[in-house]
Amino acid sequence: MKILEKTIAHAAKVLNIEVDELQLWLDQHQGITPYTQVQLLRLASKHLLDPLSDEISIMETKEGFLPFITIDGWAKLMNQHPQYAGMSLREPTESNNQLPAWMECTIYRNDRILPIVVKEYLEEVMTNHPSWQQMPRRMLRHRVIQQCARLAFGISAKEGVITEDKQTSNTEIIKSIPTEKNETTKLKEILCLSKNSYQKS
Repeated sequence: MKILEKTIAHAAKVLNIEVDELQLWLDQHQGITPYTQVQLLRLASKHLLDPLSDEISIMETKEGFLPFITIDGWAKLMNQHPQYAGMSLREPTESNNQLPAWMECTIYRNDRILPIVVKEYLEEVMTNHPSWQQMPRRMLRHRVIQQCARLAFGISAKEGVITEDKQTSNTEIIKSIPTEKNETTKLKEILCLSKNSYQKS
């Protein structure tokens, strides 16, 4: 337990939040092992992600409880990186109220000649999970942003790269899925460009 206490104290210092406040956040998640708590706190400290602001959270998956980076967390990771120069999203032009067959994310870095481009195909990533059935476009957008950011900034696949569809079918995501009401605000944060942003037509 001393390791957990030290990790909590370190994370609170790095994130500039009160130890008691962080402890209260951890206490609300019943059944989470000390090891998982340490995993989350180390991930939060490494990438400066605040669990109290829903930038990182805990999800129940088929493998048990695991820490994961939320879409807000990925937005922060990108925007706080000194070499981040902007992001764009692209999908097929045909609509007819049909779901996009694919979605492409492009991230620009000031220190790279070529941008990082990732395309995800709906048929390859879509599952029967309720999140995908209710919000397929949003889920596809989140997936492609996540994977592109992971490659652009060297985030390990084991570092919180867990998506909503990996939760167990009979449980809820501990961090609630954002509603349409605040979706515009979240997209504005994600698409925020630095002063040296590339202007692409």
